[in-house]
Amino acid sequence: MARVEWRIVLETTARGMSAAIMQRGWPDRMLCALYPAAMGNRLRRATYQVDSELSEQQAQRDIRELVRAGWLAARDEAQGRYYLAGPDLPEKITRGVRKPRLLRDPYA
Repeated sequence: MARVEWRIVLETTARGMSAAIMQRGWPDRMLCALYPAAMGNRLRRATYQVDSELSEQQAQRDIRELVRAGWLAARDEAQGRYYLAGPDLPEKITRGVRKPRLLRDPYA
């Protein structure tokens, strides 16, 4: 995918997440928790806590709220716990991000 197309997808995803978070009345910082999951990556509480400069309790509370809403889904237990996009994460957030893309040959 061309660089310009990716930028459009990322901007659209960020705008969709921001609007959905504001609609729910959640703090803007939750965008940092949702972004990795919406992009198909894992989120760990410790990473979210450091990236957003939160206390452990704030990070736990935010993630717990996102899991309760179904926007994140917890995997594994205790220290190995991480979070992925949940089943109720609005499609307008993930549209265009999760569809499979052809890989280009970097040596061609």
